Amino acid sequence: MSSTLLTALNPKQQEAVLATEGPVLILAGAGSGKTRTLTHRVAYLLEQGKAAPEEIMAVTFTNKAAKEMKARVRQLVPNTTAIPEAIGTFHGLGARLLRTHHRASRRTAGFTIMDSSDSEQLVKRAMAARGVNSREWSPRTVRQEISRAKNSLATPADVAAAVSSPLEEIVASIYLEYEKLLLANDAYDFDDLIGALITLLTEHEDIRRHYQKRWRYVSVDEYQDTNGAQEQLLRLVLNPDKNLCVVGDDYQAIYSWRGAKVDHILHFERQFPSCQTIYLTQNYRSTPSILAAANQVIAVNKEQKHKELWTQQPAGDPVRAVALPSDYAEAQWVRERLEETIAGEYAASDCVVLYRTNAQSRLLEEQFLMHRLPYTIVGGFRFYDRREIKDSLALLQWWVNPRSSVALRRLAGVLLDGIGPKTLQRWEESAVVATATLRDIITGGDTLTLRQRTATSRLADAYRTAQTKTFATVAELLQYLLEQSGYARVVKAESDGDERWENIEELLNLAALHTDPTRFVEEVALLSDIDQADDSAPRLTCMTLHAAKGLEFPCVFIVGCEEGLLPHGNSIDSVQAIEEERRLFYVGITRAREKLTITYAATRTIRGEVVPQLPSRFLQQLPVTVEQVGHQTMTSPNAWRDFGMLPATPMNEVITVTLEPGHVVTHPTFGRGVVIQVAGNLVTCVFPAVGVKTIDGSIVPMHSNQ
Repeated sequence: MSSTLLTALNPKQQEAVLATEGPVLILAGAGSGKTRTLTHRVAYLLEQGKAAPEEIMAVTFTNKAAKEMKARVRQLVPNTTAIPEAIGTFHGLGARLLRTHHRASRRTAGFTIMDSSDSEQLVKRAMAARGVNSREWSPRTVRQEISRAKNSLATPADVAAAVSSPLEEIVASIYLEYEKLLLANDAYDFDDLIGALITLLTEHEDIRRHYQKRWRYVSVDEYQDTNGAQEQLLRLVLNPDKNLCVVGDDYQAIYSWRGAKVDHILHFERQFPSCQTIYLTQNYRSTPSILAAANQVIAVNKEQKHKELWTQQPAGDPVRAVALPSDYAEAQWVRERLEETIAGEYAASDCVVLYRTNAQSRLLEEQFLMHRLPYTIVGGFRFYDRREIKDSLALLQWWVNPRSSVALRRLAGVLLDGIGPKTLQRWEESAVVATATLRDIITGGDTLTLRQRTATSRLADAYRTAQTKTFATVAELLQYLLEQSGYARVVKAESDGDERWENIEELLNLAALHTDPTRFVEEVALLSDIDQADDSAPRLTCMTLHAAKGLEFPCVFIVGCEEGLLPHGNSIDSVQAIEEERRLFYVGITRAREKLTITYAATRTIRGEVVPQLPSRFLQQLPVTVEQVGHQTMTSPNAWRDFGMLPATPMNEVITVTLEPGHVVTHPTFGRGVVIQVAGNLVTCVFPAVGVKTIDGSIVPMHSNQ
């Protein structure tokens, strides 16, 4: 036994390192030193001579994690002449073995690996070969469905046998053609790196037995994130000794939409009755007040391996839950607190703002841009750089400026099937000669061929008919162009269409506040170009809760903690989905090292209307030690149930019976509503049942619910 390897570990981590034989389940809570434990375990096997480097297989999910694992093992065992080659990602391992055994497959050793973009182009070619219109059926969606089939190990024949919808019928047809194109191009896509390896090991017993004999010790990091194909691969390489060590945390299982199955870690003991189970619960990241919030929230879930994180750190600042009157007030308040924080003891890079959906970044970004607060978006694009936002703005730009070739070229790329750069160039030249606009060329159609008129008919009709209508707001105009041009259908048909449409709806929220399309387009262009800060300057981070997994920050803000956002509206009807949303909230909480602030709004502007919001049910589950700001306590069921009848106020504002924006009232006819403006006796409210109404309070008194 090596004292140098074990002395740096706590007793439970030592127990995990020493548990080398047979199946081992290490349930490692957030911030409990999971990577340290796993790398020390691999180093211990090498140092003690229990395994040679080539006898160890250790897989994780990202190249960054794999490189870190190799570096740590090399540092821990500097005298080892070789580091295990089979430390890497599932896909990296698959690529190496498929090249090694290419003679047992239908590819050469130099096969190409198609990334998602290449794969999508190949799907588009397969669709063309099968006569499927890529405007009617999104190549990205078809590729996503093929990927889903491959991750569940379904062949084209399997998919064809289970067809139950028009999309599935298309996918079944394209899947077969796509596979032929992959073979013809001597290529695998990303999913094949696991699926084709499973086929290889299943069909060739000699190869399978070779690796079962070779890899005597198998380790898996982030086991809660494995999908069905990855689990099948592990079973194929496992030898009769079953020296399988899996490390993970069911509390952080948040990727079911990618095909990950939390059941793998929850039922591991059932699959391996003789396994050793070790809990790592000492947290080295967060303060006790943050851990108390995390522990109490996650304890509500039923399907879990219960564990409670603890730490020896000082208590630290209390967690804060802050209610704001509106989504705009929330963004402003968060920006102000960040400015105070950065001016104080923290650098900008110490701070992160987490949200459930990408669309929520828009109001925050506008605050940061206007006040020149440097920020970066991780795992996505800035709001105005997102493809669907640029496309939507191009529709408005072409309305404002019908001569804009830039706008038309962008629209052609998504809406005009078969119209390429040469055709567009000819149209631009024709417009100059005829002293006409490009929109005249398209909507007139006199100089277009029959094929060109067919390709442009929907876009031309949208602008032609829009000119005959009156639109009260820019949002109404944009909505009309989105629907009539066919762009709305194109976006919604994509695999991530729901999220992209949420971003467009956020743009519509902004457009609903404007009546002049020219000024709106100009203001958006100026706003998106405001940020001229030095790239070398420290920046605060903004990202979704999903993207934050595996990261940590001294100062964390979780915003938009309301029903419909967190938990997301798509999850409300499923117990399993709600539990995953609660795990997502837990992941957000446990990213914080020292300071955690949770915010939510009493109202949000949705499609130009101010809509009352209920606080997230997860807030009800926070401990009483959480500091409640701007509202009454949320820790009792009655208080949570009645929140919609409480006036939500900014931090430290005294609550009075005087009606103010953000107060919730009861009207004798319209029911409950939210005050959005007060002018003397005139009170403007939004009522969910009837919309916006202005009422003379001296004639029809309204009850303010406190």
